[in-house]
Amino acid sequence: MEQKIEINTLKELFNWIKSNNQCSVTESGDDFFRITTSYNTNIFVDIEENDEIQDIICRTIEKLNDFDVDEYFIDEWDNKFSPSQFIRMLQEDEETFQELAGKLRILTN
Repeated sequence: MEQKIEINTLKELFNWIKSNNQCSVTESGDDFFRITTSYNTNIFVDIEENDEIQDIICRTIEKLNDFDVDEYFIDEWDNKFSPSQFIRMLQEDEETFQELAGKLRILTN
């Protein structure tokens, strides 16, 4: 079982996500950030003005768990890949997001 890690700031959270070597994090502004997989699938997480770090972690877990392969495919497909190649890539990204959400859960326990 993994040990709980204290994350107190957004910068620490970004560094923690990056250190897992599965996703990268881009600070996209004061009100949201983006988590990107190796296939360039993106999850955007909103940051509200009075959020505590635990609120942001919980919202991030929710966004990671809510990733929908079919919805993303419909929104993003651009014919660079065959539908089956793209779906396989998105399914791997979904697994990556689920794994990261599981690892983030230890920060809230």
